[in-house]
Amino acid sequence: MKKLLMCFSLLLLLVACSNKEAVITKKFVEDNAKIDLTYDEVRDIFGKETLSDIVDHTETWLYDSAKQNNIEYTPSLEVVPFDEIKNGKLDYQLYINFIDRKAFMYSYFYKGDDGKVWQYTITPDAKPFNGPVSD
Repeated sequence: MKKLLMCFSLLLLLVACSNKEAVITKKFVEDNAKIDLTYDEVRDIFGKETLSDIVDHTETWLYDSAKQNNIEYTPSLEVVPFDEIKNGKLDYQLYINFIDRKAFMYSYFYKGDDGKVWQYTITPDAKPFNGPVSD
C-alpha cells in the first residue's frame, strides 16, 4: 500500500510539473528559440500558445504574460500592444512564425530599461536583432 501511495504521489507531481507554464523572458528566448523547431517542440519548450492563426499566409503563434499578470485585453496577431507593455500590464509578447510546420522567426517584445518597447528577433538568415521599436 505504501508503494502504491508513493507511486501515485510521484505521478501527481509529474503531472503538476508538466502543466507548469514557461516563464518567457528575453534570456529564455535567447536560450531556447531555434529555427526549424516543430509545433510539438515549440509547445514542449514554450507551452500552449495564447492565440494562433494565419497572418499574411503565415502560421503565427502568440505568447504573452496576460495570464501571469492577471489582465484582460484583446490579444492580436497583427498589432503589438505597445501601451500595455510600456505601462507594465504585459511583461512581454512573443510571436512565432512557421513555414511548413517549422519555426522560422521569433519576435519578442518587452519593456526596456529606458521605458521603451524593445524587440528581440531571431530569423534564419540574419544575426539576432535587439533594439527599441517605440518612443
